[in-house]
Amino acid sequence: MDDDAISGMRRREELQLVRAFLGIADPAKRQRIIHLAERLADEAAMDESQRAAASEDGAAVERSSDA
Repeated sequence: MDDDAISGMRRREELQLVRAFLGIADPAKRQRIIHLAERLADEAAMDESQRAAASEDGAAVERSSDA
């Protein structure tokens, strides 16, 4: 999939999320959604850093076995 298609898909998801969020009248529910979204983003960042660390560890093991 090319970058333009991915960008377009992401933009549609953003708009869908904003429209749904704006349809919620209860401030407490909006705050819950914000909190959940922040937690999910934090978890995704941790997952990504763990994958990057595992990839680096694998590369280091591969380099040491080549020596």
